Amino acid sequence: RKRIANAARYDAAFADLGEFIKIPVRRPGVRHVYHLYSLHVQRRDELLAFLVKNGVQAKIHYPIPMHLQPASACLGYKLGDFPDAENHSRVCITLPGHSYLTEDEVSYTIEQVRKFYLR
Repeated sequence: RKRIANAARYDAAFADLGEFIKIPVRRPGVRHVYHLYSLHVQRRDELLAFLVKNGVQAKIHYPIPMHLQPASACLGYKLGDFPDAENHSRVCITLPGHSYLTEDEVSYTIEQVRKFYLR
C-alpha cells in the first residue's frame, strides 16, 4: 500500500510536467503494485546524474533491450527490429518507490525532479 501511495504522489506531482515526463497509463480495473516506479523522461541521463548527485537513488533498469542482450544473439535480431523497446531503454528511469521511504524522502525526490526540469 505504501508503494501505491508513493506512486500516487509522484503521479500527481509530475502531472503538469508532460512536456518532459510521460507517466505510464494506469488501466482501469488493474491494480499495480509498483515493484518499480518508472517514467519515460526527456534528458534521462542528465536527470539521472542530477538526481544521484543530489542524493536521490534513481536507477536505470533494463538499459539494453532484450533482443539486443547477448543471450538473445542466437535469435538474429538487430538494432531497429523493436523500436519501442529500444526507445524504452533510452528514456526510462526508475525513482525510489519502496515501502520504507519517508514522506520527506518522497517530497525531496519530487522537488529534485521538478527543480531539474523547471530551472
